[in-house]
Amino acid sequence: QSKLTKMATAATFGKLETKDKQRISKWIGRSKDLVLLYKATRDGMSPPIIHSKIDNMGPTVMVCWNTDGCVFGGYSSVNWFGDDEERFFYDGNAFLFHLKSQIKTQPGMYLVKNPPHALCYCSEICPRFGNVQFMDDEVTAADGNGVFVNAVKPVIGAAYQTGEKILLSKPWRPDLMSKVSKSQIKNSIKSYCPVEETGVRESRILFIGAVGSGKSSYVNTINSIFRGHVTCQAAAGSAEHSLTTMFRSYKIRDGSGFLKFRLCDTRGLEESQGVDPGDIVAMLDGNMPDLYTYNPSAAITPVTPGYIKLPSLNEKIHCVAFIIDGSSVELMNDAVLCQIKNVQNIIHQRGIAVPQVILLTKVDEIAQEVDEDLNNLFYSSEVEEVVTTVSQLVGLPRSHVLPVKNYEKETELNDTVDRYALLSLQQMLRFADDYLYNMLDTQV
Repeated sequence: QSKLTKMATAATFGKLETKDKQRISKWIGRSKDLVLLYKATRDGMSPPIIHSKIDNMGPTVMVCWNTDGCVFGGYSSVNWFGDDEERFFYDGNAFLFHLKSQIKTQPGMYLVKNPPHALCYCSEICPRFGNVQFMDDEVTAADGNGVFVNAVKPVIGAAYQTGEKILLSKPWRPDLMSKVSKSQIKNSIKSYCPVEETGVRESRILFIGAVGSGKSSYVNTINSIFRGHVTCQAAAGSAEHSLTTMFRSYKIRDGSGFLKFRLCDTRGLEESQGVDPGDIVAMLDGNMPDLYTYNPSAAITPVTPGYIKLPSLNEKIHCVAFIIDGSSVELMNDAVLCQIKNVQNIIHQRGIAVPQVILLTKVDEIAQEVDEDLNNLFYSSEVEEVVTTVSQLVGLPRSHVLPVKNYEKETELNDTVDRYALLSLQQMLRFADDYLYNMLDTQV
């Protein structure tokens, strides 16, 4: 049965989104086609009907929707089968999961910890995972639409891990803001100057990331902090394709003047298209002018209008930041990751390698405790796990992973949002200076 090419699915109400199907496949450990075997609105709601549809059909995913808007379920890697006598079945690969919940912001899966009691079968009641009964044998429909009014919420039993996370007693990364105030670090950035001996007037940081990862939103966040109110100078939002269609080198205003760095925004990476390697080279080497509109069919060349033929060190990129959505790391597209790796290869071929960091965005969507209080960021074990994962995926040290939350739903500034954004910016400017010192040293 484990060699089936299609995965059996039992659903009660609603429809799985594509991203949820991908997430479940990743949890299972292999990609499978999901074939609908049972649906309450179509087939009716009684144990005999359910068993007639799903018994002896191999690996099965059961998904339930309830009246609170929660979506949860379980995976069994073995057959449902048996008779009218209640009995447990062994399944070392079973797990429970939730996709949407009132109390957790991130989807999660809970592995079996007592395989001999992973599954419980009885033809007189609905299938059960351990001590979790997804559909009570006394259920009734509210209005015939298949929503179980008194369906049991996914309370984790003794057979499965709880998935509960607690705050760490010590931060997984020292929080500088506990010793240095926000105003101090902000003033430090305001007074920042690139390495004087190089003649560079403004350090340049290049942002590269998938569509919707938060590149433009980070620009807006930094701009907001120094403007004193939430801004939207860079086009940001949710769309199928990148909202950024041109290369933008943003200056950050502080009162009537500009700070001495630029944030360079690029077209978002997509599965089928991204930024041409030739354009990456031109950006790194300072050949690409501000406001250059990307050509999806060809890279910029020396004959392109505006092409900077003899760029100075001031026009080159001094630090590269890969922007990664922390809330969907486990679903990170392989094609996008491959494009990031290609960019890294280009960087490493440029002589003195430009420093690289990862801006881990949407950290408030990783863990409930961080969503409730952003000050818990460095005390969250879930955030620490994601930092470790992206560090390994991209091949950069954990210290180069900088977690941030962009302004997205807020209309007013928030000190905690500001503090982590400022910490990340400070670190990137330090790395930019490291690059400039390396360039300076090679000329001596």
